[in-house]
Amino acid sequence: MKILILCLPGIGDALMATPLVRVLKKKFPEAVIDIACMFEGVRYVFKNNPYINNVRLLSLYKENRVMGVLRVLFLRKHRYDLSILVFPAYRREYHVVQGLIGAKQRISHKFSKGYWSEFNFLDTTLIPVDEEEHHVINNLNLLNPLGIDWSKQNKAKDLNYDLYLNKEDVDFGKKYIKDLSWNKNKVIGIHPGSINSKLGILKRWPVENFAQLIKALIKKGNKVLIFIGPDEIEVGLKLYDLVGNKRDCKLLNNLKFNQSVGVLNQIDLLIGNDNGFAHISNALGIKSVILFGPTNVKWCSPYNKSICKIIRKASFEPWFRNDIKVDAPPKNARSGMEAISVEDVLASLS
Repeated sequence: MKILILCLPGIGDALMATPLVRVLKKKFPEAVIDIACMFEGVRYVFKNNPYINNVRLLSLYKENRVMGVLRVLFLRKHRYDLSILVFPAYRREYHVVQGLIGAKQRISHKFSKGYWSEFNFLDTTLIPVDEEEHHVINNLNLLNPLGIDWSKQNKAKDLNYDLYLNKEDVDFGKKYIKDLSWNKNKVIGIHPGSINSKLGILKRWPVENFAQLIKALIKKGNKVLIFIGPDEIEVGLKLYDLVGNKRDCKLLNNLKFNQSVGVLNQIDLLIGNDNGFAHISNALGIKSVILFGPTNVKWCSPYNKSICKIIRKASFEPWFRNDIKVDAPPKNARSGMEAISVEDVLASLS
């Protein structure tokens, strides 16, 4: 059997699909299981996964439409028996891609709306989304049509992400920390960013709050590493400038993604917003404090709660949904991140 798993969104969504991959491979150990993704960070999530045979990159938004279609049609030549479009799948182009690849069975989620407008009719099997469940569970429910009852062999609370780092990245992280001459046990990571869009920036805690937090952490004898992605350089530089302490605080703005993950692997605590690094730290077994505002903790918080503390103080129900596709926030949308105080975060560390 040849299986293609379409994991087209970001890093956090990719990690939330790894339990599905593991359960699927256990059911079909002889199957060839490939991943199709759009981002290098997602490819890194899967490249060393022992349950995956190939990772295929589709740059649908960064190149012309003709080239994007050609890459999809190349996958069609592999004649997959099964394709699975994992959560979140509320985008028309995702279902078009799954339809063009043309697997015999095409599984995806069914939302409360969008069957025609989002081209869900291109899928052969639709599983209703359960909005009371975490994305990890909704992904696993996609296996039901294959006769896989994942809950018989797995307790929901015991499920974890799978992430396997390159040895050179692990070694890089060890050397980076060693070269700083810092006490490893006193290093705290901060990630002030999120996806860089008008919607995504509403998931960010105010940078001034992060600066106050870092100063308080340094005053307590800690050292701080600020992690940022390529789309978060501006917020990283602003935060670094506000902290104003280059001896006890370092900005990781000149590292590749895989190198940053290697450094993250060497620390014991990450504090940040709801973003991909929150899930990476969870996959690596690193303790974290993750700040939430407009997004739903129940759906998309890092899955291993035993090592992750969540802070959400917003007075309104989460509105950030996967069926919001416009770049501009909904009318009167609020962040809610400003309701979290520096004292709230410091108290979570005690």
